[in-house]
Amino acid sequence: MEVTYENKPEDIAAILHGLPWADRVKDFWRTLKVLLSAWPLAVLLVILSEWFFLACLLSVVSICALLLTILYWRAWASLGKKAKVIPGPQTIRLLDDYLETTTERGASRRRWNNVPRVQDLPNYVAIYVQKVRAFVIPKRYFSSPEEAEAFVARAQSLIAQGLENPSPLLDWKTFREDNHLDQYQVLEHLKWEPQPGLYARLATMGIDLDGKNQVPTAWGLGKQLILPGILATLLIVLRYQVGIESDILYFLTLSMTSIFLLVFGMQWHSRSQFLKELSAQQEVDRPEEAWLYDQGVATITEEGIGFSRWSVLDQVSDDREAIVIYDTLPFVYLAIPKTSMPDPEKQSELLERLMLCVDIAHDRHEEIVLAEVSDNPYQSPTT
Repeated sequence: MEVTYENKPEDIAAILHGLPWADRVKDFWRTLKVLLSAWPLAVLLVILSEWFFLACLLSVVSICALLLTILYWRAWASLGKKAKVIPGPQTIRLLDDYLETTTERGASRRRWNNVPRVQDLPNYVAIYVQKVRAFVIPKRYFSSPEEAEAFVARAQSLIAQGLENPSPLLDWKTFREDNHLDQYQVLEHLKWEPQPGLYARLATMGIDLDGKNQVPTAWGLGKQLILPGILATLLIVLRYQVGIESDILYFLTLSMTSIFLLVFGMQWHSRSQFLKELSAQQEVDRPEEAWLYDQGVATITEEGIGFSRWSVLDQVSDDREAIVIYDTLPFVYLAIPKTSMPDPEKQSELLERLMLCVDIAHDRHEEIVLAEVSDNPYQSPTT
């Protein structure tokens, strides 16, 4: 059973409408949690009985929460209109062992035990491959409502069967031959061990090229708390032992302590977010093998196999630990640990070539001169 369809940006709104409210609220709360960075300062103001300053702090936090709420819901409402879609026709096939998708810009096969759910929405069929990522099939591409219902029933049946009796691992050689990948130039074939910490850091902190955007450590947070701890103790002594609560020294010390505690709160928030993301990433099956071609990248996991052309990937970025390929910013499509390719010169050459492939695919250069260095293994073959 199969269906061929095309997506428009507004079709992606079907994913949002299909999400349970619990997931929507959880996502919204994740956005607001950054405001919890103010808690160390709030605790100090309570200890000092500085109710006026505490009221001012809570007012600022409330205003920020209101602004974040407005921005969040505006982004949520516009996502369906501005969402990135794969142009051109897409075909989805419901096969016994896996879900197969093919487009002009890529292909994938996914085992049914790794397809979370299928939703039958009023105007769409949504086949989720992650919590908020799905193939959205407009029902207008089915010949009748009955055919759409049969398609949903078949998909749900295959998911149930896959959970009860998982299908065998998909064969890379068969996928490669079926999608004619051998016609492309292989730039590199790499394998590596699972690294959930790398994906958690990228999701939490973003790209860290020079080591200045690292995840705060527990030891680092402890050291960062020493100076504000001393200043807070001094403030308590000045207020409750000496009786000074309006002196210039008191307010200067309070101002300095407030700044230090706000910075500490931000660092604490970053670390707590990293730990939660790390726990989530340990449950995600990330690629541990990749075939890099001049026309795209193929990834292999226990969940399935996929190939995406460079034209559907946003950009390639350099990180101190990995070469990072983004699907749609800020979503990481693939992070290739540099430990899988220890030679720094080879890393640099591959990064440069991958960035060039993406630029060519997106027509970002009016004129592109390919590498002509004879010892560059990634240069294009002469014609």
